[in-house]
Amino acid sequence: MTTLNAHTFASRDDAEARYLGLIDGAAATARHIDPAQAEVYREKLAEAKAGGGPLLAAEATALGADPETVRNAVLRNNHRWQQHVNAVELARITAKAAVRNAATAAAMHRIYREYQEAL
Repeated sequence: MTTLNAHTFASRDDAEARYLGLIDGAAATARHIDPAQAEVYREKLAEAKAGGGPLLAAEATALGADPETVRNAVLRNNHRWQQHVNAVELARITAKAAVRNAATAAAMHRIYREYQEAL
C-alpha cells in the first residue's frame, strides 16, 4: 500500500495530475482488447448486422449451432461490451471530477482506490 506524506507530491496540482493519469490508465486497462481480436469482433458484428456472413457461418458450423443463434449471440455480446465500455467511461469521468474537487492527495488516493475497485 502506498504511504502518503507531505513529501509525496510537490503540490496539490502534482497530486491531481498523478491521480488523473492513474484513472485514465485504469480505464484503458478495463477497456483493453487485443487489436487483432477487436478486428475479428468488428467483422463478426458487421456480418451479424448484415444478417450473416462467412465468419458467422464458420462459427455456427464449428459449434454445431444454428447460424441465427450465433448471429444473435454476436449482437448480444456487442451490446454487453458497449454497456461495459460506457460504464467504464462514466466511472472515469466521475472519478476525475472527484479528484479535481478533492482537497488533499489523501482524498485523491482514496477516490482512485475506490474507482479501481469499482472497475
